Amino acid sequence: MEYKKFKVELLRRFVDNKANETELDGLHRLMGKGDMDDELSIVMAEVWERELHSEHILRQKIRKLHANKWRWIAAAAVLVMIGTYFIIPYSSNQESISPSEEFSKSTVILPGKNTAVITMANGKSIQLSSDESGIVIGNNGLNYNDGSKVADKIDHSAGSVASISTPRGGTYQVTLSDGSKVQLNAASSITFSTNYDGLPERTIQLNGEAYFEVAKRINQPFIVITKNQSVRVLGTHFNISAYANDHYSLTTLIEGSIKINDKLLRPNEQAQQSDGHITIRQVNAEDAVDWKNGEFNARNESLENLMKKVSRWYNVDVYYENSALKEKTFSGSLSRYAKVDDLLNALKFYGINTRLDKRQIYITN
Repeated sequence: MEYKKFKVELLRRFVDNKANETELDGLHRLMGKGDMDDELSIVMAEVWERELHSEHILRQKIRKLHANKWRWIAAAAVLVMIGTYFIIPYSSNQESISPSEEFSKSTVILPGKNTAVITMANGKSIQLSSDESGIVIGNNGLNYNDGSKVADKIDHSAGSVASISTPRGGTYQVTLSDGSKVQLNAASSITFSTNYDGLPERTIQLNGEAYFEVAKRINQPFIVITKNQSVRVLGTHFNISAYANDHYSLTTLIEGSIKINDKLLRPNEQAQQSDGHITIRQVNAEDAVDWKNGEFNARNESLENLMKKVSRWYNVDVYYENSALKEKTFSGSLSRYAKVDDLLNALKFYGINTRLDKRQIYITN
């Protein structure tokens, strides 16, 4: 058999869960060499035709494959929904985890999607299309990212403000009138001016979580106000998580520099604000924007924090039969585009037992 065909067939056997231990060992070695680009693309295309229903999921997985070579095997498993959706290093003696019987009978809970409502200065609210990923506030009206119209006219007068909010299970991007981009996470909202020209500052109010790419204007700083802090920038990329039901706010800098109250933040630093105190620590900034990249990343993260993210994204409520479980910590990477029952099976791999009842998740360990 031709070598390329051999590798394709090996991948097919893997995604169909038919590969034996010898074949898995060989596949592991080939993946480690980065010698499977073409073959993986072929099998991914086959899987797309057979299994997947969302082009967005495919784009997310393709991006991850090129960005994280060592995760290829797990990503292939994700594509056919036979893995745990945790991205973990391959081990040939690792036991497979099959979906539990209780999940197979549960309501199918899908991940979040693009959905938001914008409220204009005159009080008019517009439900934004789930087929679009974002909107642009422009002089010629309000448009979607692809140029199609949302509204022909918007109020650009001085002091005119608008707001956009996402529900639980929603995300949306906003390009402000100055060219700055804001990606809203689930259950979040921003209030902003529809025209920053002539104003001394570009002020925006945030409740929830958002990722900012701020257009540089040297003489017009960009200020984000949350429940307990003020973040001042000129032009940079950063993430703020400031949900009302969290005990603290997290501000993480990706590039540039920002000032939080009177403290300066540098790239790969994170400021935690709690009870009027700010603590700064070194982090991997990419972990803070995992949600924007279609992932849940955890590094010694508490179960409580992770499940808050799950609750917001999947629009579910989470209950603990033992409150001590909230403090359990673990590390891993999890796709935000898994169905919730697949996600819970992934948690089971880490010893976290759950029960799903309609839109309620019970942690039962």
